[in-house]
Amino acid sequence: MTEVRFLPKAKMNAIGYEQLLAPFKLKNTPSSKSLTALKIHPGEEGNSSYIPAPLIKEIITALKLPENSCFLTDTTVLYGGRRMTAPDYMNLAYDHGFRIPELPPFIVADGLTGTEEYYVKLPDSCQTDTARLAAILAQTDNAVVISHFKGHLLAGFGGAIKHLGMGWASKAGKLYQHSSVVPFINNKYCTLCEVCLAVCGVSAIEKKTSSIEINSDICTGCGECIGRCPSSAIKINWNQESDTFIRRMAEYAFAATTATDIPVYVNFLINISPDCDCMKNEGAYMVEDIGVLASSDPVALDQASLDLVTQAQPIGDNAAVGQDKFKKIRPDRDGNKQLEIAEELGIGSRKYQLITI
Repeated sequence: MTEVRFLPKAKMNAIGYEQLLAPFKLKNTPSSKSLTALKIHPGEEGNSSYIPAPLIKEIITALKLPENSCFLTDTTVLYGGRRMTAPDYMNLAYDHGFRIPELPPFIVADGLTGTEEYYVKLPDSCQTDTARLAAILAQTDNAVVISHFKGHLLAGFGGAIKHLGMGWASKAGKLYQHSSVVPFINNKYCTLCEVCLAVCGVSAIEKKTSSIEINSDICTGCGECIGRCPSSAIKINWNQESDTFIRRMAEYAFAATTATDIPVYVNFLINISPDCDCMKNEGAYMVEDIGVLASSDPVALDQASLDLVTQAQPIGDNAAVGQDKFKKIRPDRDGNKQLEIAEELGIGSRKYQLITI
């Protein structure tokens, strides 16, 4: 049974982080010729729930990572905003505090525009034939995946599995994962405000005489318009196709685990919001900060994270103690599916032993 180590919020200090991460060592001996990626999410412009830079620094210090061979990284996105190209994304990361002298540089993993790729062939049992990952993985010896555990519009919740699958994919990989999920506009609720037109990165949304329509042939299924619609008029048919999205995401997560050595995954259970760090308006926090978890198994880590959030006292009327708070908010999607599929693929196990520091 996999150990998941848990550092409660009250012990989130330098000594606590050292105790949390003491068992985890890089398998490839760090040297000037080996590179270690720290997979993070610096947050969308306007977002405030992402893991702040000083906490990322605590992880680096506790793991004793060499300054001259590690770097912070993430990939570009499909939709509009400051994360579509490397230069703008790097400046956004700097604006969010990821430029302090004590931190390694932030480098975009899939090139200037998200087209630099590393191909990973998957087993015949997968729906995905070849995963298209960020090219930087081909030159990375080790990776530490540092995730913010929170809700997610399409996956139910986002943790290590989502961070692996979506976060390491190139633009083409993200498009493939999203391609089975296309939104539509319920004109009964649409106010013709045109917010969705402004945020669509591929101009798939058009205003007609008395309605707004989404061109399914152009739409990438990124979900940005859904999260930004002020009248909740943009919907998705949550049927078998949502399962397809989650399966593809999990298969990409499997591909990422084979692309580089990942000795430790870290989930921060702080600023737990109903929506992802990729949203400008992530929503009010659902529970009080819980702490930090670490494991060599991303499936066990996400399962333990979900269990702790489920058992936490909710803020407001999000859900009761013991109730899946993410499913309460979005009853038409179930984050447990990503855990089931990831375990089926052999990424890890949902069974774990929680070790409290």
